[in-house]
Amino acid sequence: MSDLQTTPTDNGMPSDPLAPMFYRMRDVLRMTALSRSSLYRRIAAGNFPPPVSLGGKAKGWRREELEQWAEDPSGFRFMQSCMIRKTRQGARVRQVRL
Repeated sequence: MSDLQTTPTDNGMPSDPLAPMFYRMRDVLRMTALSRSSLYRRIAAGNFPPPVSLGGKAKGWRREELEQWAEDPSGFRFMQSCMIRKTRQGARVRQVRL
């Protein structure tokens, strides 16, 4: 038996220090049991942590933020405020305060 076994914590997230620092979409959907559209709706509402860029087109979710969400899914608030402004070129840009 190895000392490096992963044992799930109360929130279902692995407690292994060697667990990945970032999770991809497939893993997040499996861990949360949410559909892709529900996940993106929660991200837009600020009720789920947004993905971060991992380089190129790759996106992933930070393990710490997923663990924080798993502790209290209904009470999680990622964004404190959000303001939409327009650039000189006319593009809409969302500014988020964490």
